Amino acid sequence: MNAGVVKSRYKKTELDKAIKEYTELALPSITTHEGGRSAMLLVNRETGDVLSIGIYESEAAAKSFGPKAEKLIASFEKYKAADSKPTRELYEIATSTQLEARAVVERGQKAFNAHDMEAIARQGAPDSEMTAPGDVKLKGPQAIKEYNQNFISAFPDARIEAKNIFTQGNHVIVEGVFTGTHDGVLKTPMGDVPATGRKVKGEFVQVFEVDRGLIKSLHLMFDQVQLMTQLGMAPAPPQPQAAKTNR
Repeated sequence: MNAGVVKSRYKKTELDKAIKEYTELALPSITTHEGGRSAMLLVNRETGDVLSIGIYESEAAAKSFGPKAEKLIASFEKYKAADSKPTRELYEIATSTQLEARAVVERGQKAFNAHDMEAIARQGAPDSEMTAPGDVKLKGPQAIKEYNQNFISAFPDARIEAKNIFTQGNHVIVEGVFTGTHDGVLKTPMGDVPATGRKVKGEFVQVFEVDRGLIKSLHLMFDQVQLMTQLGMAPAPPQPQAAKTNR
């Protein structure tokens, strides 16, 4: 992750106008740029000093925004204090709560795909909590480890793939896909499901809260009916019939 930082000083009487224009022009320009992630404007109302910070996925993305940044700086010239000379500098984001939280979650994903349940347990805080479909409520790393082990036992080739990862502060949201072959017994709140040999594929969403490098809470959401249908335990929904054509 990288940041582009523009330092400037605006006329204190023009700050609100500058903030409004920044919201309307700079924010969408940065967030729609390829590799752009987010942006913010920091304002000191006592001095008129401002910092515009754009966050990018890579150094290349931050550098490629340079020409757009120059145009934006020029468009804000009218708000600039007489002694201000705006400059744009690039920084590597060495660490942050967001990066650390994401790293914890990504390590857990790798551990699941390696079927390393002990590594997953070490990721959890002593008072960690987890909820899952079927009114599942778990407390502590050991209970969460056993929940994950159930899926590994039922689907020996189980694997998850993250399609999108969103991070804000110490919260991480994962949109992913689970795949596996049902070659073992799956324990569910409704009873055990013997092996069917069927392959399953389903989307899921996870919401994590990370505290001091450990997962404090996890909320897992997936379609139980879809899973049971793919295992042949529930009837498939009726398919829409093709419209009849007149002859």
